[in-house]
Amino acid sequence: MFLKAAAFVSLLVLAPAKPATVLLDGTAQPCADVKESTSGVPRVHVYAFDASKIPTIRKSLDALDSLDWENGDPDAMRAASAEYTKLLARVQKSKSLGYAMSDGNGNFEINVQPLDSVLVFGEAKMPGEPFYYSSRVVPAMDKEEVRVILLMCNQQLL
Repeated sequence: MFLKAAAFVSLLVLAPAKPATVLLDGTAQPCADVKESTSGVPRVHVYAFDASKIPTIRKSLDALDSLDWENGDPDAMRAASAEYTKLLARVQKSKSLGYAMSDGNGNFEINVQPLDSVLVFGEAKMPGEPFYYSSRVVPAMDKEEVRVILLMCNQQLL
C-alpha cells in the first residue's frame, strides 16, 4: 500500500502542473488605416466569454459581418444598427468569464479559466462612428498567457 501511494505521489510531482487560470494580455488598437494615433484605444469595454456557450453573440457577430452596410445602403445600415443593438444587449445579458476596461494606452488584462476557445469582445463609444467594436476567438488551453490584439474599427474602414 505504501508503494502505491509513493508511486502516485511521484506521478503527481513529475506531471506538469496546468495553470489554474490563463491571462489574456491584450491591447485595443486603432485600425491600420488610422494614422493620427500610435497609441492604443482607451476606455474599451472588453469581455471574455466561453465561445461554446454564447451562440446568440456569435450569431449577431456573424450577421454584422454578412451585412454590406459599408457602402451606405440605408436598408443595410438600419439592419446593422438593429443587429448591433441586439449584440450589445446579448453581451450585457450573457455570463462572461471576465471583464476589463482598457487603460489610457489601450492595454487590458483578464484572467480566465483554461478553455479551448475564448471569445474576446471589445466595444466602445466613438464620436461620429456608428459601430466601434472588435472580436477574436483565441485558444486558452495549456497556456499561462495569451496575447490578444483587438483592432477597434468602424467597419466602414475595412
